[in-house]
Amino acid sequence: MHHNIASLEVIRWGYANIPGALFHYGQELDLEIEDIGVLAAILYTFERTRPLFQTGVSLGQVLQVCPLANKAKLSRRLNRLEKIGLITLESKSKGSSNKHIFLEPLFNRLEKLIMRDHSYITPEPDYNIQLKEYQKRIEQLELELEREKEKEKLPDMIELFNKSDGNYKKVADFISKKTGNLLSVKMANELKKWLEEMAFTPEFLLCMLELCFERNIYNPREISKIARDLKEYSVNSVEGLELYFQKYIDEDISRLAKYKQFDPDIMEFGQFTGVDMNAEARKNVYYKWRYDWGFSHNMIMKAGEIMCQRTKNGGLEYIDSVLNNWLTKEIRSPEDAEREIKEFKAKKVDKSADKNKVFKTEQIEYELYVPPATLEELKSKV
Repeated sequence: MHHNIASLEVIRWGYANIPGALFHYGQELDLEIEDIGVLAAILYTFERTRPLFQTGVSLGQVLQVCPLANKAKLSRRLNRLEKIGLITLESKSKGSSNKHIFLEPLFNRLEKLIMRDHSYITPEPDYNIQLKEYQKRIEQLELELEREKEKEKLPDMIELFNKSDGNYKKVADFISKKTGNLLSVKMANELKKWLEEMAFTPEFLLCMLELCFERNIYNPREISKIARDLKEYSVNSVEGLELYFQKYIDEDISRLAKYKQFDPDIMEFGQFTGVDMNAEARKNVYYKWRYDWGFSHNMIMKAGEIMCQRTKNGGLEYIDSVLNNWLTKEIRSPEDAEREIKEFKAKKVDKSADKNKVFKTEQIEYELYVPPATLEELKSKV
């Protein structure tokens, strides 16, 4: 009887289920017998803790579920498995030794090997690729629709510019000739900025646009990003233009991706504000301010300074609201920002003074009224 109960207890503890494919493809996967033992411990931890597959299990959980494992030896084996591309290790917090273990690379490798040896198994369609193709097509259709709308409302505005500004006409004609289309509203607005705000000469713009069009860069926003870079780096010659395009545009990766590897401006911003800028989403917020909204690094630092002065934990959301306010009011320099801050403070002081005046007036006008009869009665009691 006791023997049967003990057997049931063994069954209740469950089993460490190891995919048989590990033994079959172990040599191709460069596995050692100790590696299979470690993978068995990880799989058993998954079985006991039942986390979401995407969240993985931690080193601490494996040691807790499998007390037999030694932390130092287990860490060395995990590093080896990561090196041969069978697991992924991630630290949830900076400097933490309790790494999380993910088995997705292992199952991907096994899947490829099985599909290689079994031709009747066809891979599932890559829906991500299909989705990207659909999104690209939708963007193309939206762009075509936008162009059709712009053709209906643009001619009068173009003619007005052509009559009043010879430089504008020169560049506008060049763009129309190269693109084979009338100037879009967006391109017309950006061209005005290049000539007036950035003070580029028509000759310089023609060279810049020629280099953009040679590389199939036609989007006004993308061209404006390049123009802002050229202005910031004081590029004002044809040689400088060619060097910039060779260094930042002609490489396989985009200029923005190149910045993301290491951007000293983002590092300075993070150190100054105390905001951790390592996350990709936070870097994208900074790039939105810099390239989509067109603020200089100094203006972003100024907004960060205001956030630090006014709130302890405002973070990027507070800075975003400050810059959005400046964008609406066309505030583009630190001097204009200082002027706006002083005006805001002055208005605040005036409002406070007005409130005090109103309060005093109300005190005078609304004194407590006591009827004469009641007043005499009170006096007699005293």
